[in-house]
Amino acid sequence: MSRAAWNYNYEKGLVHIMRDHVNIPMFRGQNGWTVEGWRSILEKFNQQFPSAHFTKGQLQEKEKELKGSWKAIRDARKESGIGWNDLLSMIIAEPEKWKKLVNDNAKLARFQKKPFPLYDDCTSLYAGSVATGELNFTSTGHLAPAAQLPPAANALAAAPQPPPAPLPPAAALSERSARSASFTSLDGPDITSAHNEAQSAHSNQDFVEGASGRRKRKQSHIGSAIEDYVQYKKKQTGKTIEALEERKKKEEAFSVPKCLDEMDAMDGLTDVEKSYGMDIFKSEIDREVFMNMKNKNVRLIWLKRQISALGGGDV
Repeated sequence: MSRAAWNYNYEKGLVHIMRDHVNIPMFRGQNGWTVEGWRSILEKFNQQFPSAHFTKGQLQEKEKELKGSWKAIRDARKESGIGWNDLLSMIIAEPEKWKKLVNDNAKLARFQKKPFPLYDDCTSLYAGSVATGELNFTSTGHLAPAAQLPPAANALAAAPQPPPAPLPPAAALSERSARSASFTSLDGPDITSAHNEAQSAHSNQDFVEGASGRRKRKQSHIGSAIEDYVQYKKKQTGKTIEALEERKKKEEAFSVPKCLDEMDAMDGLTDVEKSYGMDIFKSEIDREVFMNMKNKNVRLIWLKRQISALGGGDV
């Protein structure tokens, strides 16, 4: 089977088509999709995406992959200390927690820096309820028709709904950040920049206007997890910079020019011997030994021994 060139729009379209079929008995059996179900799904998919030219096998393979990813993330979210960012559609966890998650399920490795924007859609398809828990109907059950609802409920449903309230500036920034996270493919680029921008927006909302004046908003679990991760990365970066600076100091203290200057200033060495010394100081260990020896007589004896060994005893 040739590998299909999937993208986010294709994946989302497939999930939505399957959701339209899931409550039709002839398409969905106890053990999964029926033959007639896959025939209808393939027909609807190719009508919606005529340039894709996918086969039934390729759709089945993608459905298997999406279901596996959804199950892995669903199980991970049940673990203690694991957060979920609805805006970014990402798991939020500290490095040690991530290490355990990936060890338990290798499928999670790809979602360490990548989103899974189809999580809610897959939840409604495979678990039969949305991620927020506000709806709890099974995927094989049928919703009650409008005629069976109480009169008051029908009136409420028919009444015009007010337009949604505009988002505050910081919240709007977070939403734009998430949308800019390149959901063109589940294998898309790293969304670290959007992640950081969303964190900045979260910080801007630490104070909100209340009825009795300014009050501090309680920091969310997700915001706290992001902040902890950023602090961890700062510490790691600081340690790396310190190690590089220490290495630079060491290289300067035992550099080739410095060793050659010391040797050139020494008495008791011929020009021929000094020429051999140039080869000796190619070794970082020999340079360090030479410069760390404070006794000049011992340093001269050691250097002559190295020159003699290098010249085969002929120097």
